[in-house]
Amino acid sequence: MKITKPKLLSEAEKKLKKISDIFRDKSVVGFKVSVKLYHDDLEVPKIISIDGERSIDGSWNTRSSKERNPDTLHSREVVKARLASIEEHVRAYMLENALEVDWRELERSIDDALKSGLSVEDLEYRYAPPINALAASSYEAHFCAPLMATVYVKEGAKALTENCLDHALYCVDRGLHWSSPAMFLPDPNGRFKARASTGGRGKDLRREPAKDKVAELLIELAPEEGWKSRPTAIEEVASNLIANHASFIEKCFLKSDALPRKIREWIQKDPKRFAYRIKSKP
Repeated sequence: MKITKPKLLSEAEKKLKKISDIFRDKSVVGFKVSVKLYHDDLEVPKIISIDGERSIDGSWNTRSSKERNPDTLHSREVVKARLASIEEHVRAYMLENALEVDWRELERSIDDALKSGLSVEDLEYRYAPPINALAASSYEAHFCAPLMATVYVKEGAKALTENCLDHALYCVDRGLHWSSPAMFLPDPNGRFKARASTGGRGKDLRREPAKDKVAELLIELAPEEGWKSRPTAIEEVASNLIANHASFIEKCFLKSDALPRKIREWIQKDPKRFAYRIKSKP
């Protein structure tokens, strides 16, 4: 007697064949697959997901998540806390490297991109920042991983307000990936010193008046009890220069968006010249 293959199995094989064809297409650079498992003894399905990225050699780097039960292991409070920890990690990186001014502008661009209708998958798999982050390429590559981590924080928070816990969990997974220590580039301010040093001696001399002004403002603008921290002092001095001495800064061959970074470098190189007082801890 001939055994007929169940129709359901035949349809499943066709779908898997299509998925296999998609994976072979080199123009496909990322994917995410989620499966919901329904059991008679469970009211809420368990969710298993796998996602992947195309590597430089064309192979797939895949990650699979553990089984999820939305009502137990991953409460809204846990998801919210994890999103907050990702955001805090990003902010700490910006603060540590005196990148806060540039980062505020980038954050606004993230909001604009998400409001335009682009999905987080569009931003991760179709645009330059993730590629620059992985390859450590482009002058501003150090912003790319924090940018993607923040994209997923914002999308995860939105998913929570819309009661889409599964999507929020996915955003946590991707946010943790992009905010991991391996993804954040160390010493972002020193990455292109070799390139910047070409003809740099002449620029250094022309920047001496700006350095004198920075040293002056570090004392003049300081609160009576002293600065709260070095990043606070740098941001206040840079903001004052940008607001009140824009043409002077331009004549010294300095760009406003790079000013906090330059001030930080000057302080580190010559702390005696750029002396300032930090507020005593109680």
